[in-house]
Amino acid sequence: MDAIGLLLNRASVMPRLHGEAPVTEEALETILQAAVRAPDHGRLRPWRFLLIRGAARERLGEVFADALLRRAPDASQTMIRKERERPQRSPLVIAVIARLTRDHPKVPEIEQMMSAGAAAYNMVLAAQALGLGAIWVTGVNAYDEHVLQALGLGKDEKLAGYVYVGPLREGARVITPKRPDPHDLTAEWEGPA
Repeated sequence: MDAIGLLLNRASVMPRLHGEAPVTEEALETILQAAVRAPDHGRLRPWRFLLIRGAARERLGEVFADALLRRAPDASQTMIRKERERPQRSPLVIAVIARLTRDHPKVPEIEQMMSAGAAAYNMVLAAQALGLGAIWVTGVNAYDEHVLQALGLGKDEKLAGYVYVGPLREGARVITPKRPDPHDLTAEWEGPA
C-alpha cells in the first residue's frame, strides 16, 4: 500500500481482532523508528515509550484493576476482571509518554503534547503499513494517578495514550469506517471576522 492509500484507508483495529503471536523485533523497530520521526519543534524529543509485553501485561492489568477499586470500591467482579484483562488483549502495548519542558521560550507545552500524539499516530500508521492491527487509546487509565505512578511518570510527564499492537487474527476483517466529507469541515478564510 502506498502512503496515500495508507492514510485514506487507516482504521483503528480493536484488540479483539489482534492475534496472540508476538510482534517481531523487526516490526517493533520499524514502529519505533516511525514514532521518533514525529514533528518535533525545537528538537526537544518530547516523548518516551514503555513497551509492555509478555508477563508485564498481566502486571499492568493488576494495576488497572487496583486503580478501578480505588476509584470505585464497589466495582463488580465483572468490571474488575475486564480491567485486569484489558492489557492482555494484544501482544504488545506501548505507553506513549509526553515529556514536557515547562515554560520553554519557543515551544509551548501544547506543541510538545501534539508531538507525542503524532508519535503515537505514526506508530499506528507504521503498524498498519506492516500488516498489523493497531489502535491508540486513552480512557481513564491514561489519566489515573495510581496508574501513572505505577508506570513511573515524572512530574513533567503526561500519558498521551496506549498503542495496542498485534497481528490480525485469522479471518479478521478490518472495516474502514465512513469518514466525514472534508468539504463540510473546510472554508476559505478571506480576512479578519
